[in-house]
Amino acid sequence: MHNLRTDIEARFGSVHRFCRLHPFLNRATVYMVLAGKYGGNIERQTRRIRDALEGQDDEKRIMETIKTTACARCSVTGECSRCDALFTAQAKAVTQLFSR
Repeated sequence: MHNLRTDIEARFGSVHRFCRLHPFLNRATVYMVLAGKYGGNIERQTRRIRDALEGQDDEKRIMETIKTTACARCSVTGECSRCDALFTAQAKAVTQLFSR
């Protein structure tokens, strides 16, 4: 957990600022995970925090939203991943646009 806290502080200055910029993460949960006192699934929460730190969580959620919307309008039925590269590129572009 020390490395995670160090990474957060190096990039955002403080854990508090990191939490303010990532409102989908519960602040109390982040502090408990970093202190090693979280009572739930610590691996899952650590992954969520790490994804947010690396900016992957937003991109992943945007990609899933784009895919859901596009696939609902597509004539192909069933599970398909043919357009995933396009959706990923679009999600990355949106994430970069809003990170400025």
